[in-house]
Amino acid sequence: MCPYCSPNTPISRSGPVDLRPLSVLRLTEKEWKEYRKASAPSETYKSFGRGDSDKLRVVGFNEDTKSVLRQSNPEGNDYIEVGWSAMDSIILATSDGVIFKTFGELVSTSSAFRSSEQVVLTLLVPSDLPEFVAFNVKQHAWTKLRPEKTSLLSWDARAKAVAQFHLVDAEPSPHWEIYQKERMADEKRVANNLAEHNGEDIPFIYGMIENAADNVLACADLERAKIGALHDCILPLSPDVSDDGWGNIRSAEVHTRIYSPTRTSAVDIYMEYYFKTNYSSVDFNFNLFYRAHPQVSKQLTRTVPHSERKMNGYKPIMHMGFADRPPGRRWRAVQERSFTISTLEVNALHRMLFGDKSSTGKTTQPEAARNPEKRLCEKISGSDMLELFLASVGIEFSLALDADDEDSLPRGAMSWEGLEGNEGWLGRNIRRVCDIAPLESDGHETEDDDDDDEDDEDEYDDEDEEEERYGRGREPGCAHQ
Repeated sequence: MCPYCSPNTPISRSGPVDLRPLSVLRLTEKEWKEYRKASAPSETYKSFGRGDSDKLRVVGFNEDTKSVLRQSNPEGNDYIEVGWSAMDSIILATSDGVIFKTFGELVSTSSAFRSSEQVVLTLLVPSDLPEFVAFNVKQHAWTKLRPEKTSLLSWDARAKAVAQFHLVDAEPSPHWEIYQKERMADEKRVANNLAEHNGEDIPFIYGMIENAADNVLACADLERAKIGALHDCILPLSPDVSDDGWGNIRSAEVHTRIYSPTRTSAVDIYMEYYFKTNYSSVDFNFNLFYRAHPQVSKQLTRTVPHSERKMNGYKPIMHMGFADRPPGRRWRAVQERSFTISTLEVNALHRMLFGDKSSTGKTTQPEAARNPEKRLCEKISGSDMLELFLASVGIEFSLALDADDEDSLPRGAMSWEGLEGNEGWLGRNIRRVCDIAPLESDGHETEDDDDDDEDDEDEYDDEDEEEERYGRGREPGCAHQ
């Protein structure tokens, strides 16, 4: 809750809150001229007054504020438009029911100010806040679909689960009651995490997960209701992400559980990421793991991997990073990459989440045209599933399926800087384990790249040996100690 919303908090960081209406607080012409003299240089105002500068529309909440804005609008409208910059600071602002309460927060860090349309701010005075909060503060929710209450009274556990979660192609199982109980507990956990941000801007990672997952599902040509049902199967249980303040993610540990919409099973996805630029080197580490739950059991554990010796049931999907050698000023970006998940694992996970294919034979690549009669396991391919695994931790990846396309990592609200440049490697390996015909470009990026890294390491070994022989900074034949 914002610092002004409580009647017991009348003091702001800059002093007592002025409760007078805006009509009383409005500057006179004389006061405005004095303010102009003592504030920013006139060039600043001239740049804001240019016709091509971005305009921020300010609207009023109560009638007194609207009347003041009408006096300030040349055409008598109850709003004003002012020039602004993405580097401006905000003290107290609202957008879509969200109250930004951080004093001095940069506009560039708030998603509400990144819009293709004109940004609109609602101008509130302290006396407006109780009414505004009562009717406008945003309540965050993750699930999109509501249960079908008429079917929840059924004695059939599967029918109740279908009504609760809008399951797709649900198969018979004696464990639907446990599935429903555990999934509802995880949904409550996500809802409680989001409730901590009511009235605040939601952490950007939730939006990144949602957008990435929805884009993957939209490409599967599913009906809108089924897209919503599959979206709700993805539950970000513990998304812990920090950024560098400039649109790049610094570190992340994200644990997401994906429930099957078809069977009483689930898959945990865990991602750890770290990227930092130092004076003479770059620290980068990325790992993606999965843990399969072929049968959802009571009290599903929420543990994550801690070390190679304590994986807690997780198995690696892929790893990317830079070798930490050689240290010091001669450091070079030697890539260390491994795509560990196999075709057998991909197929097993696909069956676990989406069921068995109704037709015989192996699907070699996602079909370009999917018809409505096909079951979910035929509409969502193995490569779609791997893209969904990445999306579930906030990474959007687009796999190329023909020569006219290319593998890409579309930039979202924040950038995964460490992953950039690995698109071709990632796409090539996904096509390989999903039995998708390789593209011509796949041959241009081969394991020879890793051999080049090994050559670099050999070069470093030679340099280290020479340094050990002559001492750091000394050349052969040098007599200086």
